[in-house]
Amino acid sequence: MSADILKAKKQLGEVNMLLKQGKLLAAVSNLHEAVGFVLKASLLKHELQTFVESLDKAAYLLAHDRELKKIYPLQISYKPGEEKELYSSLSDLLGFLQENLTEDVGSHLTALAEYRQKQLDLAKKILHDGELAKAQQLCQRLVEAEKTDVELKIAIADIFLKAEHYEQALEYLKDAYANDSNSAHVFNRLGMALRKAGRFEEAEQFYIQALERQPKNEAIYFNLGRVYLDQQQWKNVLTTAEQALSLNPHFMEAQKMKLFAVKKLEDA
Repeated sequence: MSADILKAKKQLGEVNMLLKQGKLLAAVSNLHEAVGFVLKASLLKHELQTFVESLDKAAYLLAHDRELKKIYPLQISYKPGEEKELYSSLSDLLGFLQENLTEDVGSHLTALAEYRQKQLDLAKKILHDGELAKAQQLCQRLVEAEKTDVELKIAIADIFLKAEHYEQALEYLKDAYANDSNSAHVFNRLGMALRKAGRFEEAEQFYIQALERQPKNEAIYFNLGRVYLDQQQWKNVLTTAEQALSLNPHFMEAQKMKLFAVKKLEDA
């Protein structure tokens, strides 16, 4: 058995130990190098099968490592025959760790936030280029890494809202609602998505629920007024504009809404 095969087997066998010791960078480096060897080497059938089994185990352990999940939003996965895909994922991960990994937890969180923002910016660009499915895949990977992160789901929904993909935005907002059914922020965003999708009655109900949780939020009153504006319910538009102005007399958009409603009522 060649020295290279023995080395690669040793690297794979050490992944679990390194993860338990908290040596994440070393574990990823070992797995990355071993996968690279498998891709380049001319292995016999039984040798390849042995490596596939070892790769499967090592990739599983890495994907479920708690420390990795805290700092890296993308999921590492492997299936036999997908060694190139695994190598590419590990290359990205290795680069991320080499650039950002320190012993300071605060730095980890900062690195995660910066990486997440880069991914969200990339999703915006992909949507702008008209590649909806690709953007959905990218965003779904982010969510899978942080399944209970409400703010992440709202941020993703906002991206789809601005790109006028309202049904996709609603999916993420409903998911956020499942994680936090008392958040006025989630209700407000749901109202926005539903209004833009033309589902006015549902939007109204979500805005009302948002106001039950934040009765002194002038922006929510204004957003509710826009639902009534779309339906040409001028009395309701006037009422919500006045409620927004009672909370913030300098709210210029609410002032314009009130004047518009008054004119429509006078012309009726």
